[in-house]
Amino acid sequence: MTQDNFVHALLQGGDVERPNLAPVGCAGRVTSFAETSDGRYLVTLTGVCRFRLGDELPSRSPYRQARVDFATVEEDLREAEGATDGGDGEALLGALRRYLDHRGLAIDWSSAEAAPSDALINSLAMALPFEPVEKQALLEAPTLVERRETLVALLEIDAAGDDEDPTTIQ
Repeated sequence: MTQDNFVHALLQGGDVERPNLAPVGCAGRVTSFAETSDGRYLVTLTGVCRFRLGDELPSRSPYRQARVDFATVEEDLREAEGATDGGDGEALLGALRRYLDHRGLAIDWSSAEAAPSDALINSLAMALPFEPVEKQALLEAPTLVERRETLVALLEIDAAGDDEDPTTIQ
């Protein structure tokens, strides 16, 4: 699969040239890219399936390569085949409402309420401006229900905060 890429979070520690990798990553497909006027590339990846990191392979290429294990996250592929129940949708929508109110944001509530729970949970986990460690926690949640619970907790923590800059999540 030449268009598939493995997106992997870096952990603190390790060598500056080769920082530690997180134990869970996501296989993705390049769905768009564009070159900027200053020579950079803007790449959009669409997540396909999580994986567990295996052994890193020796390589002279400018990017890191590793063996990965998809068997431990097979549920992702079943979720992709059809909508699955992510649990308490009312708790998620309530937490989302409080989060958006705290940040002064709005969404199309009829679309959010009509969305399949798995699509809503995964879309919010990807799109909301969480810190990398929080995104990694969502990625590592073993099941959709646990991902929803983690997402609700992050939304509630942010909405409960009274910080002066609600554009960052602590």
